[in-house]
Amino acid sequence: MNAWDPNPDLDAAATLGDALRAVGYTTEAIEELLGDDGPSADLADSVVLERRLPRSALATTIRLLLLQRPVAASDAAAALGHDGVEALLRIGLVTADGLELVPRARLVQAEGVYLAFDGFSRGQDDPPGWVSSFTPTAYWLASLTPRRRVERALDIGTGNGAHALLAAAHAEHVIATDVNARALAFTQISAALNGIDNVETRLGSLFEPVAGETFDLITCNAPYVISPERRWQYRDGGLPGDQLSERVVREAAPHLAEGGHASVLVSWLAESEDDPDERVHDWLEGNGCDAWVLGLSGADPLDHAAGWNDHFTGDPDTMGEALDEWTAYFDALDAGWITEGAVLMRKRDADHHLVRADPVDEEELEFASDQIERVFAALALIAEEGASAILAARLTLAEEVRFDQELDRHGDVQEIRIVLDEGTCPDLELELETAEVLTTLDGDRTLDQAIERTARRFDLGKRDASELRHDTVQAVRELFEQGFFELA
Repeated sequence: MNAWDPNPDLDAAATLGDALRAVGYTTEAIEELLGDDGPSADLADSVVLERRLPRSALATTIRLLLLQRPVAASDAAAALGHDGVEALLRIGLVTADGLELVPRARLVQAEGVYLAFDGFSRGQDDPPGWVSSFTPTAYWLASLTPRRRVERALDIGTGNGAHALLAAAHAEHVIATDVNARALAFTQISAALNGIDNVETRLGSLFEPVAGETFDLITCNAPYVISPERRWQYRDGGLPGDQLSERVVREAAPHLAEGGHASVLVSWLAESEDDPDERVHDWLEGNGCDAWVLGLSGADPLDHAAGWNDHFTGDPDTMGEALDEWTAYFDALDAGWITEGAVLMRKRDADHHLVRADPVDEEELEFASDQIERVFAALALIAEEGASAILAARLTLAEEVRFDQELDRHGDVQEIRIVLDEGTCPDLELELETAEVLTTLDGDRTLDQAIERTARRFDLGKRDASELRHDTVQAVRELFEQGFFELA
C-alpha cells in the first residue's frame, strides 16, 4: 500500500473480505489454534506461535496476516484463492518476493470487524504515520461507547478506523477524521473488507474537518499520551502537557446534538493523587453536558515514563536518559500524578448539569452501553429535581445486579455487597435493612414506600426508621448514579 495513497483499491478490499470469511479467519478460530492471547500476538510471540500452527488454509492465513510471516504464494492461493491473493497484492498489504508473499501490514478481526493496520511495532524504527492495531485502550473506548441507534456519528483521530466501523453498525452515517492520511487509507480498506459503506473519511486535525457540524455520537481515541516527545503520531499529541486532551473535551460538547453522547479517551495532570480530577472538572464547566469521568489508569511521573518507554528495557542507559527527560518535563509542569481515562458526556438543554467521577479497574471493564444510558438518566433526574427526587422515583434493579453475602461461622450474614456485573462493574457494601429495601424495588412502589415497608417489617422505632431512610437514600443515590437502577 502506498503510505499516503488517499484512494486505496476498495474493490480489491471487498474481494479480500469475502476470501477471509470463506476461509473462516475469525477471532474465535485464531483462539482455537493459538489460545486466548493469539489474536493480540506481538512480534516476540510470532516466531513461537508460528510453530504451533498446523498445515491448513486457516493456518496459512494466520501466518501471513496475523503473525506477519512470509508464506509460499501457492499456499496463500490455496487458502484465499487466486482472487484473494491478487487482492492482497493490489491493495499493497503484501508484496511478492520470488515464490513467497511477504506481508507489509497486518489484518485481524476485533470486536467482530476486520481491521487492517501496519505491521508489528519496532519502537524507534516505526515509520512516520505508523498505524497501530486494536490496542487495550481501543477496547476501553469500545466498551465505554453507548450503542443506541443514531443518525450521525463522528470518530476523531480514527487511526485504523475501529471505532468508526463499530459505530457504523448503529449509525446512519459516520465521519472518521485523522491528521494521518495513512490512517484514513487503512480505515477505508477496513470498511471495504467488512462491506461497510456508511463511513466517510476526512483529513484534518481533531474537529477541524467537521467545523459547524453536530453529531449524535462522538468517539475519540486520539494520541493523548502526555510526553515530551512528538515521535509517534498514534501516541504523542504534540501539545504541551494535557492540552490536546483539554481540546478534545472542550470541543466535543459544541459538536453534540441535543441528547447526543460523547465518549473520549484522554489524559490529565494533577498535583497529587489526592485530587486527581480537578482539571477535568474545569474543562467540563458550563459546557451544557452531564458528564461521567472515569479514571482507568493512574501513575506518578516516574511510573508513567517507565510504562511508555518500556521499549528501552534492554538498553539501561537509553532508558535512564528517557526517564530523566520525561520526569524533568513533568517537574516543569508541577505535575505529581497523571491519569489516563475516559470522559463521557451527554448534551442536555437544561440549567443544571452534574459531573460524576469514579476510578475504574481496567481489568474488570466490560461493555457498558446499557449502564451508560442508566447513569445519564440518573444524573439528569438529580440535576433537575435534586436528590430528594430519589424518594419519589419508581426504580427497578438492572438485570445484571446481584447481591453477595458473606456469612460468619454461625451462618449469620456478616456482610452484604451489591454488584453490577456489566460495564465498570462497581460494587457497594450495604446494611442488611438497606439491602432488603432494594430487593423490594419493582417499579410499582416508590423508594419512600419501600423504606416504610421495610421499617415495618423489621419493626423499627422512629429513630431507627429515620436512620434507615438516611442510609438508604445515600446508598441509592450512589448506586443510581452508577447505573444499578432502571427508572420505571
